[in-house]
Amino acid sequence: MKNEKIGMVLKKYRKKNSMSVSDVAMELRNKYHLQVAEKTIYGWESNQAHPTTDMFLTLCEIYQLNNINEILNGENHDFVITAKERALIEHYRRQPEMQSAVQKLLGMAPAGKA
Repeated sequence: MKNEKIGMVLKKYRKKNSMSVSDVAMELRNKYHLQVAEKTIYGWESNQAHPTTDMFLTLCEIYQLNNINEILNGENHDFVITAKERALIEHYRRQPEMQSAVQKLLGMAPAGKA
């Protein structure tokens, strides 16, 4: 993978997830059974080297990056949805009869009214 934004994105989203490089290395080891040295992760973040495509996708999963194309193209890169927020949205969508109550509770105008 050759994209000069990759290092910046990896570092930014690692920090947004309140993870240290050590945390990332440990997660790669424990959850994905991948041995990656902290020095390697620093190298990716400083664009001295680039992760493989598979490794980049694994890091995106760890950092909960779902819209990689938008992120690498500089669009909407400050809006991150956590796993908990994603689950909340999914539950909200499955309960259409409760949506107006949720909107009222949150002080939102009902859908279709601005």
